[in-house]
Amino acid sequence: MATSPYFNNYRSQPEQRVIEDIIVESIKIMGFDAYYLLNENDQARDLLYGEDPLKKFTAAFPLEMYLSNTLEYTGEREFFSKFGLEIRNNVSVILSKRSFAQRVPQDTLTRPREGDLIFIPFLNGTGELYEIKFTNQSKDFYMLGRKAPYFYELEMEKFKYSQEVISTGIAEIDDVATQSAYTIELKMGVGLGEYEEKEIVFYSPDNTYENATAWATVQDWNSETEILSVSNIKGEFVKNANVIGTISDATYVLSNYDLLSPVIHNEIYDNALLETESIPIKNNSEINPFGDI
Repeated sequence: MATSPYFNNYRSQPEQRVIEDIIVESIKIMGFDAYYLLNENDQARDLLYGEDPLKKFTAAFPLEMYLSNTLEYTGEREFFSKFGLEIRNNVSVILSKRSFAQRVPQDTLTRPREGDLIFIPFLNGTGELYEIKFTNQSKDFYMLGRKAPYFYELEMEKFKYSQEVISTGIAEIDDVATQSAYTIELKMGVGLGEYEEKEIVFYSPDNTYENATAWATVQDWNSETEILSVSNIKGEFVKNANVIGTISDATYVLSNYDLLSPVIHNEIYDNALLETESIPIKNNSEINPFGDI
């Protein structure tokens, strides 16, 4: 039994192009504008455990997308894990393959990749970041016999910031990372120059970057109060030592700072309060809490 030779249902390239044109046009009409953030530090990816020691996003590519599933987002999946109660906001969007190939560099990337980010500007008033968890390439079920997909369906979860480097040059995207970052304030003393936002500052015993033992990213610099707000902190800064900017060459002496103190714009970090309240509770008189043999 054979199919009719007068109808070419699976190998007609003109019909495939028509279908793709309709999909692209539909997304442009009914979709929304978003940005694709590519992880540019892919060599840091841990293939054994699937972890990314340091993600770096320095570019954002505009793309149009279509919201395909809103029920999961409004429902907010709640479940108990080994870390306690977790609430996850999940959402699915559709992205055409043609738009992705035209807007995002294809030298090392051929499809949307798990771990990359999507920024949706209109959510929550200031925009929100979502992380791609799975890229479905067979949602169209190879329509008309086309081997390459017409579109991708991206299953995404709301991004949880964990000191990733996000510096795309687009203020509304970078501000989301700034507001989410754990930031400490360094009280500076005498010095010269003006620190630049997003530059790296460091401490080194001999004031050279090659021998630096502590680094941080500048989030804000107030020259009047001489307070330097930094995040992505590595190592430990030393009091009465120079903190040097890698771009501005600004150099100031660090007067004082408290690693446990909360920052002004994000008061959810109550480390200093917890430390103070726990002092009368802790019992240091017992040498061995399990008793003696």
